[in-house]
Amino acid sequence: MSAKVARVIIAVFDGLRPDRISEALTPNLSRFLTEGLWYREARSVFPSMTRVATTSLATGSHPTRHGVVNNAFFHPAIDGGEPLDTSRAAHIRAANAWHDGEFVEAKGLGCALAEVGKRLAVVHSGSAGSAWLLSHRARELGHWTFSIHGREHTDTPEAVDQAVERFGPLPGGKTPKLDEASYATRVLTELVLPEVQPDVAIIWYSEPDTSYHIHEIGSPESDTATAHVDACFGKIVDMVRASERADETLLIVMSDHGQISTTSAFDLVGALREKGFAAGNRGEPGVEVLVTPGSAAGLTLLSGDASRLQALGAALMEMPETGLLFCGTDANGEPVISGAFDRALAGAEHSRAPDIYWVGRSSPEADQHGLAGAGVYTTGVNVPVGGGMHGGLNPFEMNTVLAFGGATLPVAMVNDHANLTDIAPTVLAVLGIDRPATMTGSPLERVLGKTAPEPREIRLEAGSGDFRQYLVLSGVDGRQSFPLSGGRF
Repeated sequence: MSAKVARVIIAVFDGLRPDRISEALTPNLSRFLTEGLWYREARSVFPSMTRVATTSLATGSHPTRHGVVNNAFFHPAIDGGEPLDTSRAAHIRAANAWHDGEFVEAKGLGCALAEVGKRLAVVHSGSAGSAWLLSHRARELGHWTFSIHGREHTDTPEAVDQAVERFGPLPGGKTPKLDEASYATRVLTELVLPEVQPDVAIIWYSEPDTSYHIHEIGSPESDTATAHVDACFGKIVDMVRASERADETLLIVMSDHGQISTTSAFDLVGALREKGFAAGNRGEPGVEVLVTPGSAAGLTLLSGDASRLQALGAALMEMPETGLLFCGTDANGEPVISGAFDRALAGAEHSRAPDIYWVGRSSPEADQHGLAGAGVYTTGVNVPVGGGMHGGLNPFEMNTVLAFGGATLPVAMVNDHANLTDIAPTVLAVLGIDRPATMTGSPLERVLGKTAPEPREIRLEAGSGDFRQYLVLSGVDGRQSFPLSGGRF
């Protein structure tokens, strides 16, 4: 990169699949990708859930390091038997208080910027929890976070006050979330960039993820949402290109994960009970296995009995709906469940992690709209059958959008392996800032004008009896490996 970068703008399109970008549907994004540096083989983290991905983006690290191990997981800070819901500001604040302000255990992008006197601003049109996780020490570090949900859902309520004074009441309605996207775009282009003037700005669009979930990935509603946020992005590009700072601005476009279509809702709790395991929520009488739902469900055995855990793993392997199993390791470093993968391979080894990550079975088969990728998820999730889901390791939920433009970057589509954890280290590198030791990602060489190492894949296999699973990891020399895909075969 020959031009000096002094400002970075990151536009996040929640859940956007790369194969849903086209000249017809998303002309602005399509033009940006083809005229910039596009990492076609970019990947999310595991579990490929929004708040896990959000924290990984913000901290440049995997769940093993930052500790947000799923969208929802059981935590002692939350009373009443329900799991900690990372979308809820109240739950996040309770957990953060429990950990004396260190719920997120890794330093974030905001921390590194503040150490050298620079500022981060976040404009978020998704959940309050995600807004907080993008800048988890915003108040303390003097940053600025706007949440579409209102002043009580951000640690910098003055950001919401400024927006409401300028643009009127906050929108809120049914999906598609078009008004929310338009409002957030105005906050960024008319308030944040010209007046707050942060060194790094992040705008997070909740679409097309919301419409993918509720209305199906290839539906007219999802296409409407996708086209709308594309038009919003076009306004950002126009503003940047017309500004005096155009030559020193790096613009990044990304998604946090993809999605696949659901084929059926599996009653995992009921299936476990049929096999003799008392599964359910914490606080229910006689429960021995805590379960959080999803296409990447978490299971924790309260007794900690090794033989019972082995039996639980064996029961899950007998279920045709099971696609992948991850667990912890014993004193010898071997998975405690024969035939399961070590969760550390997926970057998900942490004391808060469940004993078992259960991933629903999926395939590359086309859905009802002719789009590749379909799979099973558990009951207990507010998504209709046929709607989109994510969380596992199907290539179509792991593959993300990632492209860089501006600041005289080369025009290229590359097949380098890039991970969400690489984005924050890259931002810091282009700004000339050292990254914190807690960041497990690496700066992307091509963005820095360097030669990138050849990407390679490492395929691992495991299983027991008739259950066989595989995991494909990125094996680029000199960089931490991360999952590319996985499934049952």
